[in-house]
Amino acid sequence: MNQWQRGLLVLGFVGLLVGMGVHYGAVEDDHWPYPDEDALASQPAEHVGEEVFLFGTVTAVDGDAGTATISVEADSGSFSLSVQSFDRTVEPGGVVQVLGELTTERTVDAERVVVVNSSSGAEWYKYGVSVLGAVLLVVAFFRYWRIDRDTWTFEVRRDG
Repeated sequence: MNQWQRGLLVLGFVGLLVGMGVHYGAVEDDHWPYPDEDALASQPAEHVGEEVFLFGTVTAVDGDAGTATISVEADSGSFSLSVQSFDRTVEPGGVVQVLGELTTERTVDAERVVVVNSSSGAEWYKYGVSVLGAVLLVVAFFRYWRIDRDTWTFEVRRDG
């Protein structure tokens, strides 16, 4: 297989990947079983009794009552929801996923709460650790391998 055939094959795979991503984005709304944030912001009464799945930023937690208030972002702006059966430890500013039944227009009885970021600084910590891991991986890779600029291939380092 020569150079241009490899390039054509890679280009074909990249095109296939992009096409699958576009297709998924086009049909995702048809397969999503929950009302989205915009529907809950504009017409919450129509969805009372339905199961909802939301991401929200925690604004307040009442550990004694087992409730929390989250701010949910929608296209028209953010709105607040009260989450019952909230049993997680999260600081205000943390991000959570909530799955549960919408019992009133602005109250969710949570079946499950998952902490995405326990505090506002946790997201930056995740990014920092990911960048550090990627840098260490690249350094470790190029410690034992090098790029041959004549053939554009990887070769084992003679000195590594």
